Amino acid sequence: MRNIFQRLFIAISISFLFAIPTAGRAQTASTNSTTAAAMAGESLFDTNCAVCHQASGAGGIHFSNAVSADLRAPELERTYHGSDALILRAILKAKDQDGAPLHSPMPAWAGRLSPQQAEDIIAYLHKLHS
Repeated sequence: MRNIFQRLFIAISISFLFAIPTAGRAQTASTNSTTAAAMAGESLFDTNCAVCHQASGAGGIHFSNAVSADLRAPELERTYHGSDALILRAILKAKDQDGAPLHSPMPAWAGRLSPQQAEDIIAYLHKLHS
């Protein structure tokens, strides 16, 4: 009986040792993917969003009665409940956190940006907060 437990312990130990590098590689790949998405998002932001939200994301540009949002503000993430899906909807469909239309200067980017491009912009916006 003792021999069975020893073998089981050795098998678990070996599988654990091989799992650690795999987990590390998966985390590194995920980090690299996020970094690549944020870099792509920065370029897309500069091309499509900076004209209204400024290159820094500070916003504050007046359009009649509306003012462009400060995309660096922690309140913005709280407003959208920290949900990338709601931020994606804001970008692609120009809908706020409750599904109501955003102020008219904010266009719906669906058809001009792909969902993946909008997700890359969101990855970049997250970097503005760090």
